[in-house]
Amino acid sequence: MDIFKQKRYLVIVIIILIILNLSTIVMIWIGRPQESNKEIPYAQPRDIKIMLKKELNFSNEQTEKYLMLRDKHQEVTINLEKEIRNLKKQMFDKVLEDNNSSTISDSLLKLSLEKQSELEKLTFKHFVELKELCNSEQQKKLQLLIHVMFGPPKDRMNEGFQPPLPKGELPPPPIN
Repeated sequence: MDIFKQKRYLVIVIIILIILNLSTIVMIWIGRPQESNKEIPYAQPRDIKIMLKKELNFSNEQTEKYLMLRDKHQEVTINLEKEIRNLKKQMFDKVLEDNNSSTISDSLLKLSLEKQSELEKLTFKHFVELKELCNSEQQKKLQLLIHVMFGPPKDRMNEGFQPPLPKGELPPPPIN
């Protein structure tokens, strides 16, 4: 084979590789998932209204009351989370600064745990207030919805996918 034929084949192979690379990049770009919040499907107040009406059959009055409760809950929660984050930062700063900082870290740890406990109590109270907004039929639906939300984690440690439960059936309790 002479040098010109080799050069022509080399040019053809390079052109094919460039086309394949560009098509791969385009396929990746087009096929990439849209940026959406999959963990919280009803994140915005408008979406929460839709979810409450769809899942719990809330009236407009119930929805508005819940949104007010939610806003108050978020405000307090955000402040508590900031306090916890600041306490943890102080705790780890003390650990890195001093050689004998275990007593300081323990006191900051205790404060952080108290704030975390307060946050959990606040969340519990929020769900109690939501329950109080519901009638008996809605409370049953709320219970099912909470079981789905806080159900067993899927595909953690490659355990595999767990099929959805039949309608109206509760998931098994967590194993401790």
